[in-house]
Amino acid sequence: MSLPGSQRVAGTDGNDFSHRERVAEHYKISVETKPRFRLCIYLHFGVALLVIAQLLSVHFELFPNLNIPKPDPWEYVWLLTLIPSIAGLLSMKKNDVWLMNIFFRGTVLLGLSTIMTAIIYNLSDLFTLASLTKISVIISYVFLIVMVQIHAISLYMANILLHSWQQNKSTKKN
Repeated sequence: MSLPGSQRVAGTDGNDFSHRERVAEHYKISVETKPRFRLCIYLHFGVALLVIAQLLSVHFELFPNLNIPKPDPWEYVWLLTLIPSIAGLLSMKKNDVWLMNIFFRGTVLLGLSTIMTAIIYNLSDLFTLASLTKISVIISYVFLIVMVQIHAISLYMANILLHSWQQNKSTKKN
């Protein structure tokens, strides 16, 4: 940059910028994707807090006048997805491919497979007319659909970051 009042270098009109270095594309992709991925992880933490609140309120009878449904076994397994989510958050600090792979595999194994099993297992409840009047069945399916979306988007973002970071590692080796 030139200082105010200084002269332009003789022999240039300012159009000789094509030789300058540019930021590599995989760095741009990584910088753009990390905040979105972080948002998905925080949404997952928020929903996990709701599930933990439900579990605590049922087990310790915090709200006896409310009809809070008993937790299903899949909810306990699904809470284990907090561990891969923490690994996903930690992976972003130094672009750690190993931690991101833990997030990816843990989310598929503990998150999506558990939710899909719960959807299939409880599908008969959804289609019976009597259960459609129960608000708990509808709320549980809304929860399951939201969680499938959060997991799917976070896995998509993790895949983008993994490809970006692995491309970064291969260019550093050359």
